[in-house]
Amino acid sequence: MKVGSLLFNYLVANSMKKLLFFFCFYLPFIVFAVSKTDSVISIDEIPKDGILLNHGWKFHAGDNPAWAKSNIDDSGWEAINPATDIYYLPQLRKAEIGWFRLKLHINPSLINQSLAFNLYQVGASEIYLNGRLIYSFGAVNKDYRKERTLQMFNRPFTIRFDTQSTQVVAVRYSFTRKNFFINYLSPNLCLQFTLNKANETFAYHQSDYDTNAFRQLVQITLYLLIGLISLSLYFSFRIQKAYLYFGIYGIFAAVGCSLTWLGFGLQKLSISWDSLLYFGSSVFSVGAAIPLLLAIYALCEKRKSLLFYLVIIYAASSILTLFVLYRWSGMFSFSYTVIMGIEILRVLTIGIRNKIPGTIILFALFSCVVLMCLIFLCELGMGNFQMAYFFVTIAFLLVPLGISVFLASEYARTARSLQARIVEVEQLSEKTISQEREKQQILAAQNETLELQVTQRTAELNQSLTNLKSTQTQLIQSEKMASLGELTAGIAHEIQNPLNFVNNFSEVNTELIDEMKEEIAKGNLPEIEAIALDIQANEKKINMHGKRADAIVKGMLQHSQSGTGIKEPTNINTLADECMRLAYHGLRAKDKSFSAVPIAIGMVTHLDKTLPKVNVIQQDMVRVMLNLFNNAFYAVNQKVKTSGEDYKPEVTVTTLTENGQVVIKVKDNGVGIRDTIKDKIMQPFFTTKPTGEGTGLGLSLTYDMVVKGHGGSIQVNSVEGEGSEFTITLPVS
Repeated sequence: MKVGSLLFNYLVANSMKKLLFFFCFYLPFIVFAVSKTDSVISIDEIPKDGILLNHGWKFHAGDNPAWAKSNIDDSGWEAINPATDIYYLPQLRKAEIGWFRLKLHINPSLINQSLAFNLYQVGASEIYLNGRLIYSFGAVNKDYRKERTLQMFNRPFTIRFDTQSTQVVAVRYSFTRKNFFINYLSPNLCLQFTLNKANETFAYHQSDYDTNAFRQLVQITLYLLIGLISLSLYFSFRIQKAYLYFGIYGIFAAVGCSLTWLGFGLQKLSISWDSLLYFGSSVFSVGAAIPLLLAIYALCEKRKSLLFYLVIIYAASSILTLFVLYRWSGMFSFSYTVIMGIEILRVLTIGIRNKIPGTIILFALFSCVVLMCLIFLCELGMGNFQMAYFFVTIAFLLVPLGISVFLASEYARTARSLQARIVEVEQLSEKTISQEREKQQILAAQNETLELQVTQRTAELNQSLTNLKSTQTQLIQSEKMASLGELTAGIAHEIQNPLNFVNNFSEVNTELIDEMKEEIAKGNLPEIEAIALDIQANEKKINMHGKRADAIVKGMLQHSQSGTGIKEPTNINTLADECMRLAYHGLRAKDKSFSAVPIAIGMVTHLDKTLPKVNVIQQDMVRVMLNLFNNAFYAVNQKVKTSGEDYKPEVTVTTLTENGQVVIKVKDNGVGIRDTIKDKIMQPFFTTKPTGEGTGLGLSLTYDMVVKGHGGSIQVNSVEGEGSEFTITLPVS
C-alpha cells in the first residue's frame, strides 16, 4: 500500500509540475510567436539543439509559381504555424494546394557555414530558397491521382543561404482531401522546419533512425522468438493451453511491430498507406493482447467471467476511436493496455493466492508494464514525445523479456520435476525388479502345474470342438433339408395347376369317348366326327399342361440338386421370380397360419430386362433367395396378425446394375428389425423366431454364400415396425 501511495504521489506531482512548466514556458512563447508574424525572423546564432521555425510563416491558398520569388508582397497572406497537426489546419485541407512563405534574416557569419534543415512533413512539398527550387519531397499536385504525399520524421537536408540580407523560404504544398490519415500516438505535423548545423543534424538524424530501427528490430525479434518458443512448447506439451496463447501473442505482436517498423523505417510511403500500416499495427496489437489475457486465464485456471468479455470489448472498441476521436485517439487506443494490464494483475493475484507456479514472476512483470504505460500516457498528454516513447519502449520490451523469464522458470521447474520423477522411477524400478524376481520363482513353481492343467483342458476343449462341429454340420444339413422341403412344397403347389388341367381334360375325354361309342352304335357319323375333334383338342391341352408341369419340375430340380459347385452364367431375373413364387407357395403349404391370412400378400417385381447374366453357383443362389423371401413373407405375415384392415402386406424384389455390378434388393413392409440386434442377425444360430421354427443358420449361410462364395456383399436396412430391405451386390464375372 505504501509503494502504491508513493507511486501515485510521484505521478501526480510530476504531471502537475510538467503542466505548470508547459503553461509558464510555452504559452508566452506561443503568444510571442503569434504577435511577431509580420516581422522577419532574425537568426544570429544556432544553438546545439537547433532553431525551431514555427512562427513567422504565411500561407495563401492556390497555385502560382511567381509566389516563390523574394519580391512578392505577402502582407495580405494568412499568418500560420505549419508545425501543426494537419487535422487542425482545415483551411489547408480545404484548399488542397497552396504556398507557405517565411522571411529570415541570417547573420553574415552563418552564410558560409554548412547548415541543414530537419523536416517533419505530412503531404507533398517543393522547397524554394529565394525563388529557386532546392528540394522536392513527393509530387505536388491538386489531382489526387498525380499527387504523391510523404510522411517524414526528422528528415535532414542541407541548405546554403545566399549573401543577401533577407532570405525567403517558400514551400509549394499540397494535401488533397482524399488522403486518409489517423492519429497514432504522435501528431501528423504539416511542415516543421528545424535549422541546425549540418553535421549535428545528420548525426542526430542517423542516431535517431538507428535507435528507432534497432528498437523495433529488437522488439520484433523478441516477440517472434517468444511466439516460436511458446508454440514449440505447446506442441510438445499440449496440456498447457497457456503456451499456445503465448505463442499466438508473440506472433501477433511481432506482426504489429513489423508494421510499425515499416511505417517509421521506409518514409517513402504516402500518408494513406502509412496510416493503414499504423491501423494494421493497432489491430495486431489488440489481437496480441487478447491471447495474452487468455494465456493468463489458462495459466491461473480461471474461467472467463463477464469482466473478461468487457475488457475484450473495450480493447476491440479502442480501435474504432482511431476513426472517431482524433486528438485523443492515440491515447485512448493505447489505454486498453492499462485496462488489460489491470485485469491481468487481478487474475494473477488469484493465481498467487492459489499458489500456481510462475504467477509471482508474471505479476511483477505486468506491474512494471502497467506502471510504464501509465507514465507513457502522462508524458504523451504533456506532449513530451521522446520520454513517452522511451517508457513505452521499456513496456514493450518488458513483456517478451518477462515471458521469457517465465518460460525459462517453467522449463527449469519442469526439468526439476522430471529429475525428481526419474529418481522415483529408478527407485521403483529397483523395487519392481526385486519383486519380479520373487514372482519369477513363484511362477516357475506354478508353471508345471499349469502345463498339466492346460493339457487336460486342451483335450477337453478339442473334444468339445469336435462335438460342436458335428452339431453344426447336422444343423446346417437340417437347414438345407428345410430349404429343400420348402422348395419341394413350392414345386408341388406350382405344378398343381397344370395337373388339375390334365385331370379335368382326362375326365372330359372319358365322357366324350362314352358318347362317341353310343353315336357309333347309331351310325351317326357327323356327331362321331365332332366328338373326335373335341377329344383331339382336349388331348392337345393335356399334352401342353403336361409339358408345362414337366418343365417346372425339371427347372426347379435343376436349382435344388446338389450340382457341381461350378459357377455358370445365370439369368438372375428368372431365378428371382421363380424363387419368390416358390417361397410363397412353400410357406403356404408348410404354415397353416400363413394359408389362413385373410389379406392377399402383394408380390411386386421390378426386374431390369437389360440385366446381364451372372456367373454364380445356381443351387447356392436359390438357397440365398429362398432364405430372403422366406424371411420377408414371414415378416409381413407376423405384421398381418397385429395390424388393421388398412395394412397391405407387400414383398418386392428389384434387380439392377450399378457400378458394373448386379444388385438384388428384397424388400418387405413387415415388422422390421430392432436396432439392438441388427449386428447379430448374420451370426450363426441367432434367430428371432420362436423355438422350433428356426435354426438361426439361414442368414449366416446366406452371408457365407454371397460374401465368401461369390465375392459379393450383403447389407440390411431396417426400421422397426416399418419393414426391412436386404441388398445383395454380385460381381458380373
